[in-house]
Amino acid sequence: MTVLAAHGLSVRFGDVLALDGVDLAVADGEFVAVVGPSGCGKSTLLRALGGMLPPGAAVSGELTLPTLPDGGAATAWMPQRDGLLPWRRAWSNALLGARIARVPRADAEARAAELFETFGLAGFERAWPHELSGGMRQRLALLRTCLAGRPVLLLDEPFGALDPITRRRMNEWLAGVGLAEAGRPGGASGGEATAGGPAAGVGQRAVVLVTHDVDEALALADRVVVLGARPGRVVLDAAAPSREEVLAALEPLPRQPRPR
Repeated sequence: MTVLAAHGLSVRFGDVLALDGVDLAVADGEFVAVVGPSGCGKSTLLRALGGMLPPGAAVSGELTLPTLPDGGAATAWMPQRDGLLPWRRAWSNALLGARIARVPRADAEARAAELFETFGLAGFERAWPHELSGGMRQRLALLRTCLAGRPVLLLDEPFGALDPITRRRMNEWLAGVGLAEAGRPGGASGGEATAGGPAAGVGQRAVVLVTHDVDEALALADRVVVLGARPGRVVLDAAAPSREEVLAALEPLPRQPRPR
């Protein structure tokens, strides 16, 4: 069953065409990695899938986005910047998304205690954001995203600021995040962003990960989607592709000689 989908999606910001005719469908329980060169529209695609494009964006095509029974978004989005609030300690920052999502406090705090340990943040619960390293801030932001209790995670370069050892450990955690487990109690139902999309249901979890790291994408994802240079178009959408296939898709097309 499709969780969220884009069909013929094009996004323009003024004179800049960021995405051009993108087709993408994410199934229940699926982990999809999106890779591509800088500036190709990967983050724009992730924002579109989360229903978070800015008002000035000109959007065409169809989007099918999941919603919870109460009409709220069924997605949790982690941007590239950690967005930690400087006046809140690490523990309070971590629980902010859960509070906004109305996750029961006892459940959120129990899960937070577990993840602080898993993410290597135990002992820093009362630290201020400025007392944390860049990698620790990034891990805290991911922790906050997971505590929101949404069945669909949209992750934009979540491990970009991490050292190789910590990155490998976080990759192992994300690989075992449990996509076959039930999501938020009550599940989720599909909601259409534009007319014409089919209804979508979310009974499990799904992850869409944007990354520049080809090896990370291959290690974590069920499918790898490659966007070409701006305007972003899907040039490869494959289940378990080889590294060579992904690298070949990332190679720019040879320039045609200018006519004399």
